[in-house]
Amino acid sequence: MKGIIFDFDGTLTELTLDFDLLRAEIEAIARRYVKDDVILLLRNQYIIEMINAIEATLDGKNTRFKQEAYTRLRDLEVEASKGKDVYPYTRDVLRYLKHRGILIGIITRSCMDVLKEVFPDIRNYADCIVTRDDTQYVKPNPLHVLEALRSLRLEPDDVILVGDHPTDIMAGRALNISTAGVLTGRTAKDGFEKVGATFIFDDIRGVLTLEPLPWMPSR
Repeated sequence: MKGIIFDFDGTLTELTLDFDLLRAEIEAIARRYVKDDVILLLRNQYIIEMINAIEATLDGKNTRFKQEAYTRLRDLEVEASKGKDVYPYTRDVLRYLKHRGILIGIITRSCMDVLKEVFPDIRNYADCIVTRDDTQYVKPNPLHVLEALRSLRLEPDDVILVGDHPTDIMAGRALNISTAGVLTGRTAKDGFEKVGATFIFDDIRGVLTLEPLPWMPSR
């Protein structure tokens, strides 16, 4: 094991986003550009995918929607992050892993402004950060993970992907990466079992129990 790629919200920090509010706000913006039937057809998509799909229907005729939607999404995300910090154990776990020579990657569907708000010293712990600002594709699209692998200069067999949502597990499995679901978000154990997580932990401290691994201290 040479590296660990972590999700952010719900994995390294408490999940405080109100997704119903986010969707309602983005749909309100969308109604100024497309008809309700277009929005209804996209109700089952994640918010970022919904924004991109609506933009595609505009066929370049109006470039303001995507910018307006992402600006509002960013503002709501940052507002939900005010006063937050990472979990009390997050820095200790990441510090220990780095001390053992493990490369740390962080991937998130959120924006970099949120990470800076919640985890201002993140660069002291992460060797690689890939937000939605850095890639055209976000998890569960495996290209999001590939971007992190390229930055870390690691292969799928070298890492484990840790997250609190099935999208994390799906992205990892698409690349045959070992995955770990953590129960600190909104996904229960059976949700991770259904998508085939390799491991399921209460929180990220569970990765320290994965023995025998070359980076773990001998007993």
